[in-house]
Amino acid sequence: MIAVHFSRAAESRGIPIDFPCLLAALFAASSIWQFGLSSTPALMAATPGHFLEETTGVMPLATTIWSTAAIAMVILYPLAVVALARLLMPKQVRPISQYPAAGALAEAPDLATALPQAARGIAAWSERTPLFPLLLAAALAGWLYHHFVTKGGSLDLNSMVTALLLLALLLQRNLSAFSHAVRATVQSCWQILVLYQVYGGIAGMLQYTNVGEHLARFFAELSTPLTFPLLTAIAGTLVAIFVPSSGGQWIIQGFVTSEAALAMGASTQQGLLALGIGDQMGNLISPFWIVIAAGIARIDFRTVFGYSLVFAGLWFALGVAIFTFLPVAA
Repeated sequence: MIAVHFSRAAESRGIPIDFPCLLAALFAASSIWQFGLSSTPALMAATPGHFLEETTGVMPLATTIWSTAAIAMVILYPLAVVALARLLMPKQVRPISQYPAAGALAEAPDLATALPQAARGIAAWSERTPLFPLLLAAALAGWLYHHFVTKGGSLDLNSMVTALLLLALLLQRNLSAFSHAVRATVQSCWQILVLYQVYGGIAGMLQYTNVGEHLARFFAELSTPLTFPLLTAIAGTLVAIFVPSSGGQWIIQGFVTSEAALAMGASTQQGLLALGIGDQMGNLISPFWIVIAAGIARIDFRTVFGYSLVFAGLWFALGVAIFTFLPVAA
């Protein structure tokens, strides 16, 4: 949607922008979510009692996504994407006016007008009043205060989910809008919700049988401190093609990666971050996510996919270099 609105504004001002190239650049630049507060592996590893605590311990965010290396990746990769996109932009640009279906998205009606008609009487009042969301939000705010202030806890998966639910209740303002938003969201991601159960089964096989131990030993024998991030990223890329979910991938590969890191003297944080490079590499070279993004933008994904492959190469090379040579764990 950012690509749609920016392309439309650029064309109206006479700025030559190629819409497919801009869409691919934005899709690629958003890859830095791997090292932001959307990083499920980092949040899981920072949560006391997580499934790998006996192996890795609790890893504070300061040692993973807030490390020097991760911050450098978050800053440098978008800048590199901007520079590369400028070189890739064709001389004969294809403005958004050549894609009427995409341009029409800028005129899409407000989703609030599509809310289903509420019931009458007390039922209607309970759906539309902000009272109940505010009461729930107050309870969630109390939990967050207890977690951060009373207990002195840090940001982890539980506190992140609680904070997001609190914000969702406040932004939707009533239960009718909230339930409608939840239904619309689940319709677009229900496949991922189902697949997580499969990921858990694979993770159990790796962690609680000899399979994970043998894989970790094999991986450690191939690696050196210099090649560990590269091999981890390659392994992550291969798995990500079939498991398009960072949380699911960490559940599957976290044990093997951590054991391999410990066996060769590397940090588990380095393994977690290098695995993020591989995970996003798989997302960029597999049509899975780009088909979804192109579908939302109402454009044939084949006009975008070639650019995505080039940005994927940039992501992999820069990420492996950064997590090999810059400090990770504090």
